[in-house]
Amino acid sequence: MSSSEARRPALHTLPALALLALIAGCTAGPLYGTTHVDAVTGSRSSGLTELRGRIGVSQAPTRTAQVFRNAMLYKLNGATPVTAPVYELRYTISASDQVSSVETGTGVPSASLYRMTVEFQLVRLSDGLVVTRGQRFAMVPYDRSNQLFAAERAVIDARDQAGAAVAERVLAAVAPILQRESLNPTPAPAAVTPPVAKG
Repeated sequence: MSSSEARRPALHTLPALALLALIAGCTAGPLYGTTHVDAVTGSRSSGLTELRGRIGVSQAPTRTAQVFRNAMLYKLNGATPVTAPVYELRYTISASDQVSSVETGTGVPSASLYRMTVEFQLVRLSDGLVVTRGQRFAMVPYDRSNQLFAAERAVIDARDQAGAAVAERVLAAVAPILQRESLNPTPAPAAVTPPVAKG
C-alpha cells in the first residue's frame, strides 16, 4: 500500500472535522453581543450586559462548590458586584476522582480523571419561576504523584480547571434564556385601585 493510500482515510475525516468546528463556532458565539439598538441614539447594548450585577448565585456549602460559584459569578456578572438580583442560579455539585492509568508491574495509580457535575436551576426572583434547568459536567485528566504536596496540588488544579470548564458550559445553557427574558420582560402586576367609599 502506497503512502498516499495510507493517508487517504485521514483525509476523508477532514469534512467531518470541519463540520464539527463549524458547529462549535456556532454554539460558542459572543454571549454578550449586541441585541438592542436604540432607534434614536443608535447606541448598542446587550440584554446580558444590562443584567451584569443582577444575577445571583446561591451560596456554596463546600470548597468544591465555591470554586464553581466563583467562576459562575464572574462569567455572569464580570467584576460587577451583585446587588438587587433579578435572577438566581441555584445548583448542587458532585465531584469524583477516578483512576485512569496504573504503572505496569506495580499497579500504582499514575493518572486520574477529575469529574465535576452541576445540576442547576435559573430562577426568576420576581415570581419564583424556574426559567430553565439542566445538568452539565466537565472532566479533567491529571497525573498522580507519590509526593504528598505534588499530589494535593494536582487535585486542586484539576478541581479549579473543572470548575471553570463546567461554569462555561452552564453559562452557554443559561445565556440564551437570559437573552430571551431580556427581550420579553415579565410585565409588572397591575396596580389595584381601592374602591371609592360612597358617602
